[in-house]
Amino acid sequence: MATPTESSLLSDLQTSDDSKGIHSLVSDYLRPISTLANSKKKKPDQAAVRSLAKQFLSFLSKSFPIIYKRIYIQNSNQQQQASLSYFFETYRLCITCLEFVSSQLAGGAHLVQIQRLKLVYCLQSWGRYDEAESEALRVLERLRGEVKSKGKFVPGIDIAGGDSKFGSIVIEAVASVVKSVAMGHCKDSGKYERVLALLEQVRPWCRALEADVVEKSHSVLVTFLGRCCRFLIEEINHFGEELIRGFCNECLTEYARSMMKDQVFKFARRICSSLFSLERTDSSVQIDLVTFLLVSISRECKVDIDNNAMEFVELVDYCANKCRDAGTTFCSTLAKRLNDMAGDFHQATIPVDLILRLYATGLDLSVHNVKLKYNDCTTSKGVEDDAAIDVLFLERDKLHNLSGLLGNCCNIGKSDPSIASDVECKNSLACQDKKACLVMYYNTLKFLCQPLAELVNSEKKRILAQNEASSDSSSLCIIQDAFYQFCDSFFSLESCASETKREGFDDGEVLVPSIIVAGFILSTCTKRKIPKSVCYIKQIIGSGRIQSQGLKFVYVSLYNIGVLMYRSKQIKEALKALKLSHRASWTNIQLLREMFIHKKSSGDHLSEDVVRDLVTDACTRSAFLLEVLHACGNLKVEKIIVESLENWSALENLFRQLSGPMPLIKQWVKIQCKLHKNKDLEDSAPTLCCMLLSSAEVSKMAICKILEQELLAYQEMTHGYPDFCQRMQIKVIDLLLQDAYAMEDSPLLKARMLIRKGRTIRANGIEALNDCIWCLSEAISIMKNFYSETSIAGTPACHQLAAAHCLLALCTQEAEPNSEQLYQDIYAALDLWFSIFIPDSCFVDDEFKMVSGNTLQLLYNVLDLLSVKGYTKLHSNIYKLIIRIYKLNNVELGKCVANLWECRRLSHALCVSPVNESFITNLSEHCGGSSKSVDFWMHSLSGSQPGLLGFQQNLTCFFNNFNHGLKNHESHTQSAVSANNVNLVASELIASDPVRSHSLFLAGYLYYDLCERQICRGRLFEGLSYAKEAFRLRSQLFKRKFTFSIEALVEKYNESGDIGEIAQTAINGPKNLQVHRIVASELWSFDSNSSNLCGCYLSPWNVLECYLESILQVGCINEMIGNGVEAESFLLWGKSISCSQNLPLFEATFSSILGKLYRKKRLWNFAEQELQSAKRILVDSSSHCSCIRCLLMLEANLDQQLGDLFRNLFDISIINDSTGKLSRAEVLYKSALEKLNCSEWKNIICDAESNVDLAVRNTIINGEDVAGNAATQPEAIGARKGRKTKNVSKSVVKEQHVIPERRSSRVTRSRFRSSQNQSTTCTGEAQIEISKHSNGNVASKLSDTCWEKDSSLLGKGSCMEELTSEITCFCNQTKCWQCLPAEVMKSGLLIYFINMKWEYAHRKLLVRILTGTGKCLGYGDPTHEIHEVVWQSISVLVSRNAYTQTCSSSHRTFLLDLIGRETVGDTFAIERAAILYRIGWMTLKGFHSKVARIDCCDLSKVQLSKTVHWLKLAFVLSREVPVLFQKVSRLLSAIYLLSATSEHFALPSCKALSESHWASYFHQASLGTHLNNQFFPSTSGRLNAQRFVDSGDLNGVVSSCAHTETSTLLRLAPESVNDLEQFVMNFYVGLPATAIICISLLGHDYTNLLQELLLDPSSIHAWMLLSRLNSKNQPVVLLLPLDSVLEEVSDDAAPNDDNARACQELRQLMNSGKKWHCPWGSAVVDNVAPAFKMILEENFMTSSGCPLEDTKSTRSLWWMVRKKVDHQLGKLLSNLEDSWLGPWRHVLLGDCLDCRSLNTVHKKLVQDLKSKCKMNINESYLKLVLGAAKFDIEEACLSQRCLRKGCYTGKLEHHEQENSQSNGIDDVSALASQLIREAVNELHMEDAICREPIILVLDLDVQMLPWESIPILRQQEVYRMPSVGSISFILERSQQYHELACTNAAAFPLIDPLDAFYLLNPSGDLSSTQAEFENWFRDQNFEGSSIFPKMRFRDWRSALPPC
Repeated sequence: MATPTESSLLSDLQTSDDSKGIHSLVSDYLRPISTLANSKKKKPDQAAVRSLAKQFLSFLSKSFPIIYKRIYIQNSNQQQQASLSYFFETYRLCITCLEFVSSQLAGGAHLVQIQRLKLVYCLQSWGRYDEAESEALRVLERLRGEVKSKGKFVPGIDIAGGDSKFGSIVIEAVASVVKSVAMGHCKDSGKYERVLALLEQVRPWCRALEADVVEKSHSVLVTFLGRCCRFLIEEINHFGEELIRGFCNECLTEYARSMMKDQVFKFARRICSSLFSLERTDSSVQIDLVTFLLVSISRECKVDIDNNAMEFVELVDYCANKCRDAGTTFCSTLAKRLNDMAGDFHQATIPVDLILRLYATGLDLSVHNVKLKYNDCTTSKGVEDDAAIDVLFLERDKLHNLSGLLGNCCNIGKSDPSIASDVECKNSLACQDKKACLVMYYNTLKFLCQPLAELVNSEKKRILAQNEASSDSSSLCIIQDAFYQFCDSFFSLESCASETKREGFDDGEVLVPSIIVAGFILSTCTKRKIPKSVCYIKQIIGSGRIQSQGLKFVYVSLYNIGVLMYRSKQIKEALKALKLSHRASWTNIQLLREMFIHKKSSGDHLSEDVVRDLVTDACTRSAFLLEVLHACGNLKVEKIIVESLENWSALENLFRQLSGPMPLIKQWVKIQCKLHKNKDLEDSAPTLCCMLLSSAEVSKMAICKILEQELLAYQEMTHGYPDFCQRMQIKVIDLLLQDAYAMEDSPLLKARMLIRKGRTIRANGIEALNDCIWCLSEAISIMKNFYSETSIAGTPACHQLAAAHCLLALCTQEAEPNSEQLYQDIYAALDLWFSIFIPDSCFVDDEFKMVSGNTLQLLYNVLDLLSVKGYTKLHSNIYKLIIRIYKLNNVELGKCVANLWECRRLSHALCVSPVNESFITNLSEHCGGSSKSVDFWMHSLSGSQPGLLGFQQNLTCFFNNFNHGLKNHESHTQSAVSANNVNLVASELIASDPVRSHSLFLAGYLYYDLCERQICRGRLFEGLSYAKEAFRLRSQLFKRKFTFSIEALVEKYNESGDIGEIAQTAINGPKNLQVHRIVASELWSFDSNSSNLCGCYLSPWNVLECYLESILQVGCINEMIGNGVEAESFLLWGKSISCSQNLPLFEATFSSILGKLYRKKRLWNFAEQELQSAKRILVDSSSHCSCIRCLLMLEANLDQQLGDLFRNLFDISIINDSTGKLSRAEVLYKSALEKLNCSEWKNIICDAESNVDLAVRNTIINGEDVAGNAATQPEAIGARKGRKTKNVSKSVVKEQHVIPERRSSRVTRSRFRSSQNQSTTCTGEAQIEISKHSNGNVASKLSDTCWEKDSSLLGKGSCMEELTSEITCFCNQTKCWQCLPAEVMKSGLLIYFINMKWEYAHRKLLVRILTGTGKCLGYGDPTHEIHEVVWQSISVLVSRNAYTQTCSSSHRTFLLDLIGRETVGDTFAIERAAILYRIGWMTLKGFHSKVARIDCCDLSKVQLSKTVHWLKLAFVLSREVPVLFQKVSRLLSAIYLLSATSEHFALPSCKALSESHWASYFHQASLGTHLNNQFFPSTSGRLNAQRFVDSGDLNGVVSSCAHTETSTLLRLAPESVNDLEQFVMNFYVGLPATAIICISLLGHDYTNLLQELLLDPSSIHAWMLLSRLNSKNQPVVLLLPLDSVLEEVSDDAAPNDDNARACQELRQLMNSGKKWHCPWGSAVVDNVAPAFKMILEENFMTSSGCPLEDTKSTRSLWWMVRKKVDHQLGKLLSNLEDSWLGPWRHVLLGDCLDCRSLNTVHKKLVQDLKSKCKMNINESYLKLVLGAAKFDIEEACLSQRCLRKGCYTGKLEHHEQENSQSNGIDDVSALASQLIREAVNELHMEDAICREPIILVLDLDVQMLPWESIPILRQQEVYRMPSVGSISFILERSQQYHELACTNAAAFPLIDPLDAFYLLNPSGDLSSTQAEFENWFRDQNFEGSSIFPKMRFRDWRSALPPC
């Protein structure tokens, strides 16, 4: 390798990056010299050195600059450091070589150190500060060695001789050391102490050398010395305070001595900044260093105070502000130090001392602010407020000192220099820079005033509340003067500044306004210099100096001040503040407007939205100003509003989307309303248009917008000022139509305003509805012309026209409901909406969304209107539109389904189906086949608990038996659709106050469907309670949507024209029924903001539909239970509403039910009129309704009702052509059957073998939703884990229904008889007649297991397996009705559930028609045909196919067994009971004839025991159907009585109960059936079920304690026939010991039946059934024939009789035309005792209500007739006892009390009969016979069967006696008779026997007779009760009362005369009678009152003791 040369090395040094290789080459090249230089020889050979110098000096001198250039790199990167790092070694090698030969050079030593310093610079540039520091110290070391100085670090100047070059190297080396230390950030304190030492040692060199020599190095020294100082401060916790103090002091000293002395304040500020920014440092150390620094600088400033004063004050200002932010310690310490320093500056030209004292004062005042800021978390609000006020009122000394300071400094802020002060000369400044002085003083005052302003502004409420005469007002005045001096300095400074500098002058946007506002607050409080404060505010507002934020602070603060002053009744001060706020707010808006116009950018990036919000805010504040101006009577209201509207108009031209000035206009309208409240109606207020027309600044478009806003404002104020606002709305609309919208280019706007006008007219009622219709018609005409001229119309315009058509249709409905025009308008509206929404190309924007949202509301109204009218042709199109709107708005269709279901818009009125099939079809087009599944619907409704529960309840109404079949399964949970859960959810819905309309709606439907469910199961009274609650809720909702009045009641006359026997009080219905104004106005707001698509909207027509449905429901149930009066009132009310609104479906349905009601009341003409009217309505409306099944059911129902009517007319034979009526009835029944057997009803239920859509089923089973995602399983409603179900409230406050109350809502027996007017031929049907209410809208729940994955509704392995065993026979043999629910649930298809509902309603109606047909056949006794009808009825109830013709004997046997099987939760409970009763009756009718006749079918072979079992089942099923229950009970009682008295009718014996027990139990059950259920809780036995029985509707409603276990036992019948025996046993145990006598009369049907059964050809008019029962004796049951008629000779037939003549004369005298009308109509008693009616008629003639002339002859005549009537009544009662009771009269007597002889004789007789006659004796009956010993006992009473079983049948016993004599049994009977007679004779001579009272329970047919007055009972204590159930209820209530009172209850609550309370002469018209009885009552010590009106109800009610 060639030896490198000098040139090659230099070249490599310049170009090569291989520093390591070059270093090796250079080392080799310089090895000769480097070897000697590193040798240990002390003195090298100078010759050799010289030689080497010559050889290498050239290379060295050239290499230094090259290497320096290569390595002097600032911030070298890693690559450079890696490649060039060896150049440092090369540099050091060269320096070593140079130093070796330096002796051969002139000044060589200096050159070496200079190169070494350059090495230091290079090291520093690379960040190698430690190496640089070492090299720099080495330089100093070499320098000391050169001069042989003994200094520690720096060579002494005395030894060096003051060489300037040497000195410069020294200073430069020291500066390098300081820089390396400063940049190295080393935490070694020794290095910094060394720096201080270096600084001290180098200072002589700096002083000795020329300035230009050391300037640069010294500047570096001072700069990096400052950096060291700042680093030490940052690490103060490590280095300590003393070191930092020293450094700071040295730094300041060096700055002052250097050429950088002008930067000493900047350095000090940086040091202070570092100190203030320290964290986690002792605050005392920080402030001590700050103050030390300020003191140090102040000392330095004293030298040239005039030149440094400004900068010093700026530093003080900075520190003061920082201390204020730092805390109280900083503020107080600095304040004290500033006061100390102020004395040192008293001789300065600029008053630094005063300024420092001002800062000190400001710091002292800031202490309180800082405390409030940092201590608010630990102090209460009150303490904080007190601390804030302390600053203003308690620091008086400081504030007075402040006053002096402000006075001395007052001229600093003056712009005029000629002003002289009375104080010291120094205060009259003559500064060269006046502005600098102003700035200084401005900053000083700013610091002083800022905390004070913050306090004043924050405490303005308390300050303004201070009394102006307060002793502390002087303090406020001082603060106020400070604020004013600040304002003067601000405006002076502003006036002397140039425009450019003004723009750059920034003191914060809020500071100046806050101080000015604070000054205004104080001036308002002190009442000083208020004009000056106002002037300042106006000046700041108009100056343009303050930007938007400052102006915002001004107007917000002033507005708040104005509000405070207004509330404190300081109106004048409030007006000043509000006016200034008004000016500031609009100035701010104008400023923003200019920014937009000139395209100026704002730092806040102001947007149009911000401007719009500010404008709205300004309008709101100006509106309040208007309110205050109006309140104080100021006349500037118009000026202010015009000014505000002009400002708004200027912005409106710039921002087209600017909202209208609604707050302003609202306030203006409010003021006008108040001004014109009491003025003449003809007077009207000016409009804003009239006020603005003269203004050139307001455009016509703006005026138009203002008028529209004014129109809206008047519309909102309509509620408070209806007349005035209506006139003004019309006036504004007319102005718009005349001026703004009169142009030809704005037809749509004009049309819209016409619609608005129509809305205004409609909002004031329907009186001017024609004008409203004209406006809409005119608007439609205008828009149609526009459409004809333009080929394309926009979405809003098209929507506006469609909405106008829709509104016109709704108005037409209100004005003329019968008009066909409304349908045409609806067609037109739908066509237009189709053009908007249906095309796939429609563009969805915000405008479209608004239109779609508003369209839905109108569509809902149209849909609901058409539904309630039954017009279903357009439903499919409407559903398409609704679905399309949801899809276009990206809303899930599941929400659409949920919304429509919750509002019940999926079906028309009275439809059986809850979901329209057209909707299902339309939905499936968008969602696919899965939408047909129940899963999809349940998932859609899962977000709404009431909606889902309602869906489950409504849809699964026929699955009661299914659920009950699952009931005992271990894994089965409580049914989610139980009545308990429905009540719970409904109660939660209506728990709020007030209740939302939507909640009322949902709860009403839950109760409505729950009622239908209970009716379906035969629980009518429970259903009625739910129906009433649903009606109550819907009545509230109805009143919210509609207004109406009620007309007076009118009388309805019977066929003879009299108001008498069958007269009814009818309700005319509501008058002026109209949609509520507010509701109508909401509907007209179709052009407002978009409504919520998923929100619930209830239209008035939707509410009307549900309200009418509830009326129909309650009316039908009342009709079914026999409450005809209540039913008629409801039905007439509903019919009236339906007729007024032309609702054909409802009209026909109400008329149909009324026809049925009148038929039962025997109002034949009324019944036929109603039914024929319903038929005509259906014919007229059939073209509108496309629901064929509904029409067919309504028509079939009407045919059935008419058939029943004509059959009843034939039955009573009231006309001659009775045969024709029967034929007509048969034709009608046939017609009804044809309608129900048409093809429309075929195959509407699913069949197991039918082909089901597999794709749909697979989708369901797989659990997929529409999008293909896994569908979630909705939780069952109701069951809440871990929580017990809350009890539902048991009492409901009585609702004031909209149906007028009757004079008395109590259902008395006479009223019931009058309303019922029943005959056994027309009330035997067990019917549920609710048209829609035939639909069975009663639901159970889908089983909780229905959502298992293996099946859509019922998974595998679930409870279905248990059910299978129960229904195997059904499915295997007949595919019966009972197994359909399981198959429907398995299918999971919604349509199958709907079809099940149709089939249920269809079958119920079919059974009723077949029943009527069978009754028609019964008149001719075609047994086979009757049986065939019964078979068909059975098949309808139990077979899968209702049309199956059952022919085979085995199949019929199976059906017969099936109809007699008890099914829990049977949905055909009532129909099944009716058929079983019919079978039982036919069995008894053919009992004796079936041996002689050929059996036609299995019905002829039914055994009596099976018949009894079936009748018991019917008894249980019909327990809440009064009429049917009564008939079944009577028949069972008769059968058991016959069984006890004849072997032919023997039944299997019962060990626990005898035949007399069964007979008497069923007999008592037949009495009071229409009242019994009112005495017991309708839901007893079912826990937590809600009761809504209204105490005003029913008598004797059960108290809240009636849910006890005892009350459950008092019900009429158990829920299962298996529990009947135990139930009867418990019944007898619960009876009182007092004897209960039950009496019934059996009429024509039973006379024929018993005649056939007893084979007795004699004529019997009626039979009396009598039962005697109590808890301690075996019952006695008698069936006595009534074969004689109790009648008297007519008075007219004996003209010579005095009494007859008296009656004739009295009739002539009382010829008033008023006739007596029988209250019970007609009854069996009329046939057997017609004389009783005649007696009552004559009694009526002598009543006080008949006018008679008061003469002696008339009085004599009157008494003659009265005596004759009394005589006739007495004779009638004697005959009644003799002929009806005969020898059995003693059965009516009470049991004997304390008769020892009777007990002895009775005991002996029983023993004799058992021992001698071997007889089993009915001991209780025997004792009864012995107790009646004083009466003649005939042989009939001593028959064996009667003695043994206590039963007797009149005619039957006679035949039995003949048979017994022929069989030789008479010997035993004779002996027994002899023993009995001997006992009787023994007791015959006993004295009078005391007897217990008896309780009479009488049937309706005998209640009118005075039984208590028959001879045998005249001395007997007798009570009457309506039923045995009522007795049990009284006993239970009495027992509970005494338990609570801790007293002993009597066996029976008997009447004690001493406890009686009498009311004598309540009407006050019998004064003489009152005088007579009053004395007698007083003698008897009775309590009472003689004049009732003087006594309040609660007084005499409290006087009666509880039973």
